[in-house]
Amino acid sequence: MQKKIAIKISLSLLVLITLIVCGCSSAMTAPQAEGKAMAVKKEGVSSSSSGVSGGAGVGMRVLWKVSDYKMGPNPVWGEKEARAMIFKPLDITETAITFDGKTCGNVTFKKETLKAKEGLASAFHTTPQTLGIADEVVDVITSTCDLPGFDRYIHLKDGRLVIYLNGVFFYFKPKVNY
Repeated sequence: MQKKIAIKISLSLLVLITLIVCGCSSAMTAPQAEGKAMAVKKEGVSSSSSGVSGGAGVGMRVLWKVSDYKMGPNPVWGEKEARAMIFKPLDITETAITFDGKTCGNVTFKKETLKAKEGLASAFHTTPQTLGIADEVVDVITSTCDLPGFDRYIHLKDGRLVIYLNGVFFYFKPKVNY
């Protein structure tokens, strides 16, 4: 019996030491092309030179979650499917986008700043009023990602992202993860 307890204690200490060692790894940095609000997230990958350094080797990266949605004019999805997307996390790095359990890698991004009215009309066939956007200008980001909704999306001045997926506009709110 004492041998079993000693083994369990040894394994627990080994797991604890492993977690401590892995938790001290370097952090990855976020792409700055989109000018997003930043949150700390540690990763086991060395930081990139194009990101913002948070000092003392800590990099910064934005994480988002779906916070709201608006149905488009002829949505493929109904309210039930759209509502099921609320709180789903989104992670974007310099070269990858991860959403809804899927990741596309080797992604490149291009940002274009457009007047909101014209940009939304040409890129998404909608208006700022329909989406509740008060910004005079928006950043339309195009990427090489093949995940639905992420080939072209909107970055608002308040840090939110908007994607168009299956006839529904989804809003991603920056999420702080310290």
